[in-house]
Amino acid sequence: MSGRFRAGFFAAFAVIAVAATPSSFHDVRDGDTLATIAALTLGDPSLWPALYRANRDQIRDPARLYPGQRLEIPTLSPEQRQAVRREAKALRPQ
Repeated sequence: MSGRFRAGFFAAFAVIAVAATPSSFHDVRDGDTLATIAALTLGDPSLWPALYRANRDQIRDPARLYPGQRLEIPTLSPEQRQAVRREAKALRPQ
């Protein structure tokens, strides 16, 4: 393995390891919504109920976020993702 390839391999591994940490945080900015944060951090806006549940101690109304809030981003298994998607679908206005 060449030095350049080895360095690239370990850099890619480090990115994967960081992405797989148990949880991370997002600092709310003006205009953020739970859906936009879920899209940015979890890759799917329909996972917003998971963000709401993980941060119920500081979010009274899921439609109102305030700049400066620091939200925990939960780690979700594939099964949890499916369950949260079903929950989000059930919460949509008819």
